Amino acid sequence: MATYYLKATDEQALWTALEAADLAVKDYDPEDPLNSRPDDLGMEEEWGGPTGAYEWRSLSNMLDIIGTMYRETGNTLTDDEGNDYPETEAISGYHANLREVLTDAQEAALPTVTAPATPYRKWAGDQ
Repeated sequence: MATYYLKATDEQALWTALEAADLAVKDYDPEDPLNSRPDDLGMEEEWGGPTGAYEWRSLSNMLDIIGTMYRETGNTLTDDEGNDYPETEAISGYHANLREVLTDAQEAALPTVTAPATPYRKWAGDQ
């Protein structure tokens, strides 16, 4: 089992890559009228799949979605109560960690990056 650090341009791109790697699927909302079932169509109509509301579901038990990460800018800000705190800025990309046994094809479908020197989060047992 290996740890993969993932970085996509945005959340949708990450889930699309996970779907391409057979690590995620769309769970469609059966109550959404845009999500018709094949049996709801007539004999001549071709079903193009659901097109309505859905939620992503990971097929991996070890997917850690981090999302947008932030770093300190070096500036200090002061809140309304006079407390100082570090200013932060968003780091480009949408991040996740994955711990999985992958095929070469699955690994190629994912937006992996080299392991960071100081990971934002890491799996128990990882150094």
